[in-house]
Amino acid sequence: MRSIENYICSSLPNNPALHYFVACSGGVDSMVLLYILQKNGYAVSALHVNYQLRGLDSEKDQKLIETTCKRVGISLHIKRIDLHKLLEINGGNLQEEARNERYAFFQNFTKTADSKIVFGHHADDQVETFFLNLARGAGIMGLSGMLEENTGYLRPLLPFSKAEILAYAAENNVVWREDISNESNTYQRNKLRNIILPALKQFIPELSESVLLLVSVFQENQQELERIVTPITRKIVTYSSVSIKEFNLLSKEEILELLRQLGIPLRMFTEVMKLQNSEKGHHLNLSNNFYSCIIREEDYFYFQSNTAIQKTPVLSREKVDFLPKKYTKDALFINPIAVEGELHLRKWEIGDRMYPIGAGGSKLISDILTDAKVPNYLRKDQFIVHDDRQILWCVGFAIGGLRPSEKELLHKITVNFEG
Repeated sequence: MRSIENYICSSLPNNPALHYFVACSGGVDSMVLLYILQKNGYAVSALHVNYQLRGLDSEKDQKLIETTCKRVGISLHIKRIDLHKLLEINGGNLQEEARNERYAFFQNFTKTADSKIVFGHHADDQVETFFLNLARGAGIMGLSGMLEENTGYLRPLLPFSKAEILAYAAENNVVWREDISNESNTYQRNKLRNIILPALKQFIPELSESVLLLVSVFQENQQELERIVTPITRKIVTYSSVSIKEFNLLSKEEILELLRQLGIPLRMFTEVMKLQNSEKGHHLNLSNNFYSCIIREEDYFYFQSNTAIQKTPVLSREKVDFLPKKYTKDALFINPIAVEGELHLRKWEIGDRMYPIGAGGSKLISDILTDAKVPNYLRKDQFIVHDDRQILWCVGFAIGGLRPSEKELLHKITVNFEG
């Protein structure tokens, strides 16, 4: 029975921390973890969330942890929450909300690199997670299950079964409490744990070992996927785009991983694939916290950010008594007497037309932007300047009307995009 303790003490140096916080429910798994870390001299504290879901039993769980921590000199941090009341107010799924509250609490203790959260998840939990994710149609990421180390969270009991942990607790007189809600088959995981898996193991005794082997293979595949895809994700986050050539080199599994890393629902995989063969300018709307849509450009995909700050430009006017030696399309020189009414600045609209100098006639703003090879994702933010009669300037791309002579009273019009 010393193998659990030896394994933990030999594996923790691979994930060193000045302090370990054990997520402690009062069950055998977390109480064994707390016992081993304290016994072997690690700097350890306990974290407990009391959801107040089981009345007196919830209070007894908390009391056990308080008594244990006080007896051995371990600091304890408790979060109490009336989860039923919270759900009545906000709605939602009980288990999902419990998890959100739990992890929000834990994150208060992971703000520095010298601390880690330790969970009591074990091999039986891993098997259950595999089947639950399989039922949900999860990809490789879901089927790879839980990792022993993942961004500050440790699960050193994953190699051991619940039976091995129970035997260790009995041999070392570790006190713990059974959560009676584990006996209820209302929840999917409990139904799987109490009914389905025991039935399957009657016909396939080696089921757990086979699943754990599959999980290890999927974890290796997931690591390889992340090695290939993460640099592309970083490129998209930095530049908001990825070349179609680079995208086409990805396998379906790699594209699914890319969507996962970008927070795009995997159900949109088919629509993303269709975007490859769509016309330039076609876009795919996303329900995503970071991106509002993906736009198909000539040779790349542009990811439109949800957080882009729209600057409100303003017209700037100054009197000048000269004309530039060389005209650019970044400023408009005009005789104010020739302006019909007032000058206005707005975004262009479909059907807008102007008479650019040198064009020999009128031209649609959309054609001006196309000829200038302006990407589709930028076109919606293109501004024009017009008076009450005609468009005088497609800002940055075309000047309309006649050039003023040097003898005319001149105003120089510019657009300040920092306004």
